Amino acid sequence: MITKFVTKLILAGIISLSFVASQAQATKISVFLQNIYAPESNPASKEAFEQLLSSYKEANPDVEVDLIPYMGGSQSDYYAWLTSRIAAGDEPDVGWSHWYDRNARSERWLPLNEYLEGPNEYIPAGQPGHDRWMDIFDEGVMAQIRHGNGNWYQLNTNWVETGLYLNEDILTSRGLPVEWDNWSEFIDTCKALRADGIQPLGVFSSVGWSTYQWLDTILISAAFQDSLEKWQLPEYSNPFMTARQLTLEEISKAVHEGEYNVNNPRFDTFLDLTEEVVTHCLVEGFTGIPDLDTVLNLFLSGETAMGWLGTWNAVAVQDGAKFNFRSTFYPPFTSDNSPYVSDPIMYRVGGPSSSGQVGLSISTVERGTVDAAIDFAKFYTAPANYQAVANSDQGMLTVINGVESPDVAKGFISISKLPERGITDAVSRFGGEEFGTPHNRMMQSFMMGDISRDELKEDYQKLLDKTVKKLCEENAWDWCSS
Repeated sequence: MITKFVTKLILAGIISLSFVASQAQATKISVFLQNIYAPESNPASKEAFEQLLSSYKEANPDVEVDLIPYMGGSQSDYYAWLTSRIAAGDEPDVGWSHWYDRNARSERWLPLNEYLEGPNEYIPAGQPGHDRWMDIFDEGVMAQIRHGNGNWYQLNTNWVETGLYLNEDILTSRGLPVEWDNWSEFIDTCKALRADGIQPLGVFSSVGWSTYQWLDTILISAAFQDSLEKWQLPEYSNPFMTARQLTLEEISKAVHEGEYNVNNPRFDTFLDLTEEVVTHCLVEGFTGIPDLDTVLNLFLSGETAMGWLGTWNAVAVQDGAKFNFRSTFYPPFTSDNSPYVSDPIMYRVGGPSSSGQVGLSISTVERGTVDAAIDFAKFYTAPANYQAVANSDQGMLTVINGVESPDVAKGFISISKLPERGITDAVSRFGGEEFGTPHNRMMQSFMMGDISRDELKEDYQKLLDKTVKKLCEENAWDWCSS
């Protein structure tokens, strides 16, 4: 005969076992969304994600989401952290990375094609994306981040853009334009400001990442404009975009074949453009400016007539400027500036790199977390859910169809439609700082007059050759042995 006491023990055991079973069935995923989720510095993002996670938990009680807050520091610090986590098999299930780095290391990431072609049940029936998830993502952005093998390894939810902020009061009071038809007119404006004792353009330079990197990319793209499309390889071809950034393999092959080198007269054009803008436009002491915040403060204080900043600075400029201002961008380069430009060309420096670059670790396959991670990504990107995130992410243009960009960033939409620069930042051009840091150091020495053009070219060619030799050893591209 079973006593009441024994019955209670059995029931307690059943309840306990049921609890353990339910705990065992729960799927845990970790998510890192860069500074989209920065609860300490952006309380609005904390509120937006608390609501988002609460709603997700209500719909998916058996999934636990560990949302990792933005950790600050440099991108180098982040990639060091990510690499160590990958080595330990503990990287986030859903994580952030630049699209070009993700494509260069695609073995780390899960191809998303089959999921993008499938439905997203978190989007109401009849709306774009319900039957085919891909339909909510901007076609041009998806075209750009597509790997040459045809796979997508990430989703882009937002777009970071850079632009020139102009102090209209300084410029118009001197009869100077606030828009230019070509690069030469822009340089003339810089000359006039310099002659009147006004520092024209706020840019800073360092041996790591800096806004000089942006300048470097558009000048070298203008110098090599007629070569960029020729260097594109068929395996990376993109029917939606003929003007695009060269991939790591493409720029490396151009060096290997002697086309991207210091003896090419186009390299001298690049140096000519660099000398011109340093002499006439850049704020004095630009190599001693420590960071972008200092550039922002120089502009807000009226010490520079222009500041090259980004969408993420829009709120600070709007709140802090005591003068009339506007955002615009550099005008077209023409054959007067570079003999290798046939038609006037402008380059944007922004997007699709941004805080909103989301992909799944390949480890989700082994962990058995793929389904939960994909499900969370679908919920997160559904327009009705992402709108609150976009509202808290004031400095970014949203690239999910059906989601409005914050008002403060909308002035950058026209800039985001400009052609892509062909050659990216030095710190990313050949896959990392091993090339980028010495590049920046050499260019700084040249810009400051510490080394001659010939000295720069001699050392720079050695750097190019050394870098590509190492990349060939690591990647064993077919052309490396030719």
